[in-house]
Amino acid sequence: MASMKHFHLFSRYLTIALTLFQSLISCFFNFPILIKIADSFLSLYFLVFCDLRPVTVDLDDGETTVHFWISGHRRISRPNLVMLHGYGGNSKWQFVHQVSDLSKSFNLFIPDLVFFGKSYTKNADRSVEIQARSIAGGLKKLGCDGTGRGRISVYSISYGGFVAYKMAEMWPEMMEKLVIVSSGVGFTQQQKTAEMRKHGGDCSKMLVPKTPVDLRMLVKISTNTGLTFVDWIPDFILSQFIAVMYEKNRQELLELAKNLLEREEAELHVISQKTLIVWGDKDKVFPLEHGYRLQRHLQNSRLEIIKETGHAVNVEAPTTLNNLITSFILSV
Repeated sequence: MASMKHFHLFSRYLTIALTLFQSLISCFFNFPILIKIADSFLSLYFLVFCDLRPVTVDLDDGETTVHFWISGHRRISRPNLVMLHGYGGNSKWQFVHQVSDLSKSFNLFIPDLVFFGKSYTKNADRSVEIQARSIAGGLKKLGCDGTGRGRISVYSISYGGFVAYKMAEMWPEMMEKLVIVSSGVGFTQQQKTAEMRKHGGDCSKMLVPKTPVDLRMLVKISTNTGLTFVDWIPDFILSQFIAVMYEKNRQELLELAKNLLEREEAELHVISQKTLIVWGDKDKVFPLEHGYRLQRHLQNSRLEIIKETGHAVNVEAPTTLNNLITSFILSV
């Protein structure tokens, strides 16, 4: 009888242990713990190796909060450089290959665009203008008001290019130089529709992936090499990345994309800032011909083409891109 009692007790404890183990495994696969850990390591990298500090700015509109990574020890001898990311996640993940080098030459201001990362607004506007106003408002509160040492240069990629161009148009006194990388600034409605058709016509799957298949497609379209290692990453890890980067504000991100792709733009304003345009010659999102078109539109600009590189120049050729940005902005 005693042995039977011990057996039942052992079975009970084993059942409890197995249940706990199953819960832990379920948490490991379903809760985005791996991406959360990776995101924390990125924050540590920004803090320790790049001398950047997180700052949250509440704007005067009472509706908008903008999160920045900024240089911890700003130097008068260094120009101010604002880095505006695109749709592929928050600023940390997009600029991780660049911040270490650029932080040695510039006072960096790296915001999360509204609804990306930790930036948010209660405003119902989903236009590029709300992004530009939010970033400019945050920069002014951080001392970049366009006077004295408060002038900025801006490096922008893809969606960030639309925002940067609007900032250059609305606050010319604030911005000294502009770098636009792989951005469809000035696209007509017809051109937008034509590019969407090449990728199935549904921007949501490309810009705001919902499944691992969607995310792999985004990587394939955005890069020339295809970053084939992504094919070997298990689906549950890609699902965790999607959960962290897109799920919280999925509807707002879709609305931003819809506003960008469906609105009919007025004739593109000619900005006064000296502009560097950088393009990958294998860009499948915004083909190189649009880089040439933008360069022709802006007389005070030059175009640099990076060979064997796709849309994600910041991932495929970060060193080359950093060198172009640094030499352009530091040149007199």
